[in-house]
This record gives sequence, C-alpha cells and structure tokens, in this order.
Amino acid sequence: MRKHKHPLLQTGFLGFLGTQFLGAFNDNVFKMLVICAAAATLSAEAKKDYIPLASAFFILPYLLFSAFAGYLADRYSKRSVMIATKFAEIAIMCAGALLFWRLAVYPLLAVLFLMGAQSAFFSPAKYGFLPETLSEKHLPSGNGATQLFTFLAIILGGWAGSAMADSCGGNYLIPALVTIAIAVVGTISSFAITRTRLGSRKVKPSFDPLTPHWKTFLELRKDPVLLYCFLGNTFFWFLGALFQSNIPFIVQDELKQSDTMIGYLQAAVALGIGIGSALAGYASKGKIAYRFIIPSGILLSLAAFAFGLAAHSTFLVIILTALLGIAGGFFQIPLTTAIQHRSPQDKRGRYLAAGNALDSISMLLSAAVHWIFLKPLNLSPANVIVALGAIIAIVIAAMWKWMPKEIDTRQKLKLISIPRNTRK
Repeated sequence: MRKHKHPLLQTGFLGFLGTQFLGAFNDNVFKMLVICAAAATLSAEAKKDYIPLASAFFILPYLLFSAFAGYLADRYSKRSVMIATKFAEIAIMCAGALLFWRLAVYPLLAVLFLMGAQSAFFSPAKYGFLPETLSEKHLPSGNGATQLFTFLAIILGGWAGSAMADSCGGNYLIPALVTIAIAVVGTISSFAITRTRLGSRKVKPSFDPLTPHWKTFLELRKDPVLLYCFLGNTFFWFLGALFQSNIPFIVQDELKQSDTMIGYLQAAVALGIGIGSALAGYASKGKIAYRFIIPSGILLSLAAFAFGLAAHSTFLVIILTALLGIAGGFFQIPLTTAIQHRSPQDKRGRYLAAGNALDSISMLLSAAVHWIFLKPLNLSPANVIVALGAIIAIVIAAMWKWMPKEIDTRQKLKLISIPRNTRK
C-alpha cells in the first residue's frame, strides 16, 4: 500500500513554510537595506533618531490594523488572505525600489510602515492556518517548524541585506530589485498552500483598532488558561525585544568588538529560538507541553544572570545568547500552541490579532524599560541583562503561583493532551 506523507512534508504545508520563509526573509533584507542606506547618508546624530523611528514605523501597523486583519482571517479563507498580502508585498517592494533609486531615506519610512501593515494582515491568517489544516497531534510540531523557518529567515535575511548593501557601491536600486524578485517567488509559492475553508459570514467588520481587542480581552477572562498563555507569550516578545535592543551596547561597551559581532549575536539568538522551537515541537509528542513553561523560564533567568557576569567573554556571550534562544523556544511553543487551539474557531483570527496587538505594545514597552535602565538608572549593558534576569525570575515565580487550575491540578510538570473536540 502507498504510504501517506507526513502532514509537515505535504505540498500544501511546504508551500506555507516556503511562503512564510520568503516573506520573513524579504522583510529583513529590506529593513537592513533601509538601515544601511540611512547609515551611509545621514549624520551621526540623525542616525540615532532614524533607527528607533524605523522600528516604530514597522511596529505601529500591528496596533492600527490587527483588528481588521483578524476580521479578514475569520471572514475569508486564510489561504486567500495570505495570497492577497503577497500581491501587496510585490507592490510595496516596487515602491521601495523607486525610493531607493532616489535614495530618499525618510520617505522609505512610509514603505516600512506599509511593510508592517502587510505583515499585520498576514499574521492572523498565518497562525490561524495551522490549527485549521494540521491535526491536533501535529499542531505542536507544525508550530515548531514554522518558528524554525521564521528565525532562519531572520538570520539569513539580515545577513543578505547587509551583504548586498556592502557590495552595491551605494547603488541600492539593484538589491531593491532583488526584493521585488523575492516577493514574486513568495507569491508563486503561496498558491501551493493548502486550501482552507471559507470564513463565517456572521463576522462583522470593525474599523476601530481598539474595540475588538478590548472585547477579546474581556472574553479571555472566561478561559484562565488562554489568558495565561496570552500574557506569557506577550512576556516572551517583551524579553526578546529588550534583549535584542541591548545587543549593540553589549558588543560596543562590554566586548569592544566591531559591528560584525552584532550580527553574530543576533544570529545566535534567532537560531537558538528556531532550534528550541523545533525541539519543543518534536518533544511535545502531539500534546500541549505546558510542562516546558516553568523550567524553560527558570533556564532563561539563570542564563541571563550568567550572561551579565560573563559579558566580557566573547565565547561565553555567544554560547549564552544561543542558550537564551533555545530556552525561549521551549518557553513559547506551548503558549503559542495553546492560543491557537483554545481560541474559538469562529473567532480565531480576532483572538490572534489581539495577541499581535498585545505583543507590539510589549515591544514598545521594552524600549521604554531599556531607556530607563540605560539613562535614569545608568546601568551598564551587562547589568541590563542581569536586571532582565531578575524580571524573568519574578515573572516566572508569578506564573508558577498563579498557574490556572486546569493546568495546575492535572500537571504542573506533566504533559496535557490536546482535547479532541475543538472549542467553538
């Protein structure tokens, strides 16, 4: 008899992974080209303002458009939404190429905003696609594979963007044309994605960026486990954003290395998260492994303390950065899987969009906390990581103490099977 392919090796899922990989890769190539173009043309003082501004322009659309993006993911086929956003990516890259040709770095901020909007519309459909097309048994491993490909794309995209910027001799039009080609290939790949069901016609659109999220957060109170996972996942993005923003200061002030080391450390943490996510998905064995949350959180805290103490050793910093990433992958996968599974099927897009909005707020909050550590508190970059370790320890202790009864009574350190009946 002919054997069926593993769900993660079927054409439809591979098409999804390819589309996701190329989209994340292109985002990071383009963002790196923008940063390099700004660094080459602006004064030192102007660069200090431009780079944080660029990050804000990319994150802001998640707050403004995620509610409507969630509606689209619930109302229409998630595959159709992803294909539509890929066509939008081609148009956005064309606009970016035109501005790169004129070397108009400040108007390129508007293109970054549009890129953020495209990603905001893609995200609820992407994460909603997984529980809709994968069986309960394969959902954790599907999440692990998605995260692995995403973070590999981040690493390779950042490297490719900087390499093209270095070799283009100031003619950024050529690498910008490459981003158009990548967008085209990603769009072609999206047509291979597994077909998904049509959404519910009962879902009503909302152009208010806040009310749907507020409604979702009120509904979350009815499911303590889901609320717990939402908040835990948001904390993960807070940690990641704060750690990443501190990397340049570690390299310059503690390690006394060149900017090349910044790329190595960013690659180490991204690869660590990808590997940790893949291992967590495999080790979950078709179940939501809530047992990973607390131990991986403890490991995150210990690794952060060790990082702060070893911040002058390049070798140890690279190892501990990778370890932080691996622990982060194990921390996030059960949270993400639970959010996808427990979100009501007919409202899943809205719930995932609310999570995106919450994550973007946490990343903006991390920037404020980082500024407080560096300026008013005058902490060294190494002590910022130590302070981060203390924050992790406090939060993990709180997560242990206030773990919902559904998890607590059945398994603080055990696996919990995914129920066969999907919540409605």
